[in-house]
Amino acid sequence: MSKYKTGSIFKSLTYAYRGIALALKSQRNFRFDFIFGIFIFILAIFLHFSYIELAILVLTINAVLFAELMNTVIEFVIDAYYGNRYSIIAKMSKDIAAGAVLLTAIGSLIVGLMLFLPKIINFTLFSAINII
Repeated sequence: MSKYKTGSIFKSLTYAYRGIALALKSQRNFRFDFIFGIFIFILAIFLHFSYIELAILVLTINAVLFAELMNTVIEFVIDAYYGNRYSIIAKMSKDIAAGAVLLTAIGSLIVGLMLFLPKIINFTLFSAINII
């Protein structure tokens, strides 16, 4: 057995859980995206999203969280390699990784608007009709 193999699926899951917990504790943007994602999911349930719409929403939220985690990993690896020394390559790498997060966030915003706007408009119109 390789020294890099964990030996069991449960150990692997434990390491993965610790990674997510570490990101939640140490990364402000990941924590914000995680909490916001939960809020958005609860709102989607309240607005009676279909299973397909919920699946799209979960994938979209997951994409943003994944991008944040990958950005964090890239930053940690670059910082570990370069330490406190300045490098244009390190700066470019970090900027590109941050750009990937931004593109993912913009895409998720567009998907979110496509999913939520019709529901919100329908909800407000239905509420206004019931008031009258």
